[in-house]
Amino acid sequence: MNFRRARFFLMSLLILQAGTLMNGPASAQRSAPPPADANSYSAASRSTLGLLTSGIDSTSLQMAADLARTLNNGSELRIIPMAGESSIQNVMDLLYLKGADLAVVQSDVLAQLKRTKRLPGIEERIQYITKLHSEEFHVLSRMKYLCLADLAGRKVNFGLEGSGTALTAEAVFGALQVKVQPLYMDQATAVEKLKSGEIDAAVLVSGKPSPAFDKIRYTDRVHFLDVEFGESLQKDYLPAIMTHDDYPDLIASNETVGTIAVSAVLAVMNVKPGTEQHRKVSRFVESFFANLEKLRQPPRHPKWQEVSPALPLSGWVRFSAAQEWLADNPAPATPQPPAVQPASSPATPGYAATTEAIPLADNRTRELFQSYLQNQDTSSGQNREELFNEFVHWYQQKGPN
Repeated sequence: MNFRRARFFLMSLLILQAGTLMNGPASAQRSAPPPADANSYSAASRSTLGLLTSGIDSTSLQMAADLARTLNNGSELRIIPMAGESSIQNVMDLLYLKGADLAVVQSDVLAQLKRTKRLPGIEERIQYITKLHSEEFHVLSRMKYLCLADLAGRKVNFGLEGSGTALTAEAVFGALQVKVQPLYMDQATAVEKLKSGEIDAAVLVSGKPSPAFDKIRYTDRVHFLDVEFGESLQKDYLPAIMTHDDYPDLIASNETVGTIAVSAVLAVMNVKPGTEQHRKVSRFVESFFANLEKLRQPPRHPKWQEVSPALPLSGWVRFSAAQEWLADNPAPATPQPPAVQPASSPATPGYAATTEAIPLADNRTRELFQSYLQNQDTSSGQNREELFNEFVHWYQQKGPN
């Protein structure tokens, strides 16, 4: 028995040695990692920016992909889109996660963080580069409910807890004093439960048209509810409209749905000028603003049409490089379409800039504002804020119809 074991051991040893002699150099060559190039790693770090967005199906992720395809140019600038979780989590990651240089968040997240004091001094730690697109506030309910107030006491999905949708839903229903039974589940599950009648409504904050509603139709006995743009919402939100063109399977051709919208914001951490991080983000800003017209062209996402970098964002501080670029590159004056100017009054200086600077949520709402102006006497030289405030009150009663 000992002889057999010794022979087996000897044969195994010979086979192992033979394999080493035959494959050793090649095997070693395959398993050895390539030599590290410190200069290459350093160059990649200086040119690469991680851009946090919303979820996989979000408008912001699609727009981040447009940014990467349009601006990436090899060794000088590289953008890596990253699907995030929520506006609050994106802010946290922007502050603490290595490799997160930029983030798309909802404009109301800063006010929410200040109210809850979750991140003391957050308004000094986070800045913005520009407002991006508007994200509409969708409330899809069973047909038995005719207005938002009808949902009082009912089961309404607010999206995942801590998400941007949940943040805005809690703020809006609270401001309108409509107390519901909030649920916190993903949108796909909520849509199925809405179809089966297990819940009464589902809220989603997303740029229209959202693919979240692709698998539900009016034949499922659901519809969108109007959201009145009341005074309690006017500080943090914009008026918006959804039409048949946005959701042909949910909105009839002769209907419009009046709602509100929150702005998506391209945010960045407040870093000191002269630092490597500041220089990296500044290079991105210059390339981004210089190529904005290219981003507005097909086949890129149509929401790029809404981006107007010169518009200010209340409650936020602009990143210094973005502010400097806008100061050095003022936007040309936009010619005023003749149809907008009321025939009964003479042309008003600065009137074109007035209509273009109004922070409307979409082109349809802009058209309504222009329609409103046609019936107004602007010869008194009312400023932009006065005109817009008057339009808001008119919009509440007649705009959606």
